[in-house]
Amino acid sequence: MPRLLRLPERGKLLAATDLQGNLGDFERLLTHLDAAGPDAWLVLTGDLVHGPDEDTFNHWPDHLGARYRDESPRLVEAFIEAQRARPGRVHCLLGNHDHAHIGGPATAKFHDDERAALEARLSPQGRARLKELISSFPLVAVGRCGAVLLHAAPGAAFDDAAQLDGLKLDGYDDWHFSDFIAEVPLLGALLWARAAKPAQSQRFLSAFGGTVALYGHDIVREGYDKAGDDQLCFSTSFGLDDKAKVYVELDLAAHYPDVHALREGRELLKLW
Repeated sequence: MPRLLRLPERGKLLAATDLQGNLGDFERLLTHLDAAGPDAWLVLTGDLVHGPDEDTFNHWPDHLGARYRDESPRLVEAFIEAQRARPGRVHCLLGNHDHAHIGGPATAKFHDDERAALEARLSPQGRARLKELISSFPLVAVGRCGAVLLHAAPGAAFDDAAQLDGLKLDGYDDWHFSDFIAEVPLLGALLWARAAKPAQSQRFLSAFGGTVALYGHDIVREGYDKAGDDQLCFSTSFGLDDKAKVYVELDLAAHYPDVHALREGRELLKLW
């Protein structure tokens, strides 16, 4: 599958981050997508799967925001169905949690090995569908409006978008994530970076011909954070109270010269 998703030149883009097994938030996003019309696209920036374990659900800490059960198996099926019902308009980029199922390092948030924990809940057919779906996820999405979407902060030292095609995605199953980040710097930063200096983000955006990087990966308690002139880190689902959850809606025919062109109540919208 293409590593780079090119968005259309007109219509609307709805961007959202890090569902991590939250089926209710995904269904809410589909409501917004359908209300936006037949020329609207939904792009999730990764981490579709891996939510809280049952012990966490039963003893929910305040810092995790709105309480929800991990419905990753149902969410995967709902995502596949959403793609079938809205051909070409529903996408998810590869996140570090998703990557674990197609050859990336295991993640350990609510389980010592979240890859193994989720796959143990699936039938052989379900595991095959999960891997097939995640193998189709692009790494980056770009639009002529200036938006560049990725999972983590834009700190990867790309000089050209064509470098995406040379990245090896599998073979890291037994690696510790810190070794992966250090020894596979382009892919490691693309999926794990929590911050990017201005020079790093400018280099990344230049490689992809964009002006504003949109990403998740980290939790922003207030819903979004503008870093410098060209970065927006935002949180749509995991780790937030419902009232703080934010998604982004862009006019693909417009041009966004910097992050300050994204306005609360216009482009920065409440999920609930």
